[in-house]
Amino acid sequence: MNWDGMETLVRVDRRGRIVIPKAVRERIGLGRMARLRVEGGRITIEPARNPLETLRRTVRVNITDVEGELRELRREAEEQLKREASRRWR
Repeated sequence: MNWDGMETLVRVDRRGRIVIPKAVRERIGLGRMARLRVEGGRITIEPARNPLETLRRTVRVNITDVEGELRELRREAEEQLKREASRRWR
């Protein structure tokens, strides 16, 4: 089933929870973490990576140039922040 542009009605329980249909979760690759954003009366939910898992994949073994590795990690983090900021302030 193609969910692009589709709409569905979901219930909000007393504790404020909703259930996102399985087909939708699978289609967008939504796992255990999601990024929720509120803009102009709308809620956007999108997949988010687990920051610890991202860090685990980033850490390398047998590093000989620790300072160089830190510079590279800092550069990657700054690029990610720039992307996030540009999306947020469009």
